[in-house]
Amino acid sequence: MRTLHRASLLILLLPALIGCAPMVKDGQPIAVHSEIVLQSGQTVGQTFTARDRGLNGVEVFLAPDTAGIGEIRLYLRASPQSSDDIAVGTLAASAVTAPGFYRFAFAPQHDSRGHDYYLLLDLQGDGRFRVGSAAGDTYLDGALYQNGNPLDAQMAFRMAYDPVELAIGLLAMGVTWLQVLVVAILLFVLPGWAILAWLLPGWDARSWGERLGLAGGVSVALYPLLILWTAVFDLHLGALYAWVPMLAAIGALAWRNRAWRPGNVGATVRAWRQSGFVWGDLAFGVLIVLIVGTRFWVIRSLDVPMWGDSYQHTMIAQLLVDNGGLFDSWMPYAELQTFTYHFGFHSAVAVFDWITGASMPRATLWVGQIMNALAVLALYPLAVRVGGNRWAGGGAVFVAGLLAPMPMFYTNWGRYTQLTGQVVLPAAVLLAWMALEARARDRRLLALAWLAWGGLALAHYRVLIFAVLFFAAYFVLEARHGRAHELIAKTWWIGVGGGLLFLPWFIHTFAGKITLSFATKLVTPADAVSTFTRQYNSIGDLAAYLPPTLWLLLPLCIGWGLWRRDKGVALIGLWWLFIFLAANPQWL
Repeated sequence: MRTLHRASLLILLLPALIGCAPMVKDGQPIAVHSEIVLQSGQTVGQTFTARDRGLNGVEVFLAPDTAGIGEIRLYLRASPQSSDDIAVGTLAASAVTAPGFYRFAFAPQHDSRGHDYYLLLDLQGDGRFRVGSAAGDTYLDGALYQNGNPLDAQMAFRMAYDPVELAIGLLAMGVTWLQVLVVAILLFVLPGWAILAWLLPGWDARSWGERLGLAGGVSVALYPLLILWTAVFDLHLGALYAWVPMLAAIGALAWRNRAWRPGNVGATVRAWRQSGFVWGDLAFGVLIVLIVGTRFWVIRSLDVPMWGDSYQHTMIAQLLVDNGGLFDSWMPYAELQTFTYHFGFHSAVAVFDWITGASMPRATLWVGQIMNALAVLALYPLAVRVGGNRWAGGGAVFVAGLLAPMPMFYTNWGRYTQLTGQVVLPAAVLLAWMALEARARDRRLLALAWLAWGGLALAHYRVLIFAVLFFAAYFVLEARHGRAHELIAKTWWIGVGGGLLFLPWFIHTFAGKITLSFATKLVTPADAVSTFTRQYNSIGDLAAYLPPTLWLLLPLCIGWGLWRRDKGVALIGLWWLFIFLAANPQWL
């Protein structure tokens, strides 16, 4: 897996300038599959995929057995079956005097990015050389060939690129990223922003980071609800699911800000400078660039999303597009006649595809990474609520976006449905928190909570359970203050509204086995679960979730917050404990 978890975009750019060496560590092959020999009358080859534009050389690990005479030639071809040379690089055999990497240079290949190639080595002269090699699973995009026959091995090699051509390719890639980012903002930020601007009390007083995090969650929650409720009336609107919310949001925001004039820009900038949040906002802006950049960078060489779950998600999204909305039959892709799975992520992929026309595997990959970024940014408003300032929000985003392996690992894992649930989860919890603490029943706030909770239920069933436990934590902390009756009433109103929005789909799930399966798992005692299942679902290495240093800091931070009688810290800490126990019932 090539996903990088902690590097900034600047650090990630550096390896591209020198190519890649997937089978090398400390200048040596990391393993030797068998003795691969290059001598007169024998050839060695390797298939590979160039990551970037401007491929102008390949460096191969060679070690001399006997002194060489003549020259070693590298032929760059389209495939092992091709006899046409795209380029040829040569190296004097006498130059190979010690084990190491030797470069075969050729003219830059302007269109090499993402192209498959085959390199063939032969010796025109005398001598005997060993070619560095490693096991077959050390490189995913090719295989080693000996005398034209493929082996379960890989050559120790690395690619080199022309700096100017590489820069042009990276610039073109950046333009593509900007296009994807604009579509992401139009689809997954703007609709929620417009809804919140009209309905959420105090919207204009919130920082733009808070508004961005909330808008992402509400936008993502909107699409599955639209697709569900139009299907209730047997409507399948296809591309209108993407265009109508986007255009309506633009219209609603334009009307709300109709009094704005270009001359207001100066006053806005001056007010921002005087607010005291300039450095915090700038730091948050830099974090957004790094988080989005790292998410897009790690998929630059992927054609399809990774792991088995992604195959299923791509198929469901394709069926949504094929049917213009919800469906029952999985034909022609599978002989199934019921669809009861949560479809929040697939709705997002479908609307992205309707706007961009991208291939469905590519759309799934792009939207997965967009959700990966939004899941981090969604933490900002919740962290501001708990910490009481914007630096708390920036700190949460920094840890989740650039330090913690999760949620970045979802790129490898492919469980984008749960990731989508985690985009909506902070917004749903924060809106419920605000509704619970409001002195009077605010209908607009309730409507927003219903939208978020209904969309969350369609995004991921397990994440919905995590969210519901927030009410339990809040009740434990606040019921002792004589608010039990009030809290039950407010929770009832939030639950009824969100439940009604989800109700048609909940009824529909009984057509399949997913509800029965859930009920069976819910009532099965922990000691009745097989040892394999318990081991498979075990916590595993804690460092896979947070770096060890942060795990050590976690109890100290919670303890400090409790000592200061910080309600937000106590609430989040208790909620986290309930989630932990719900995910590990055997601990009870």
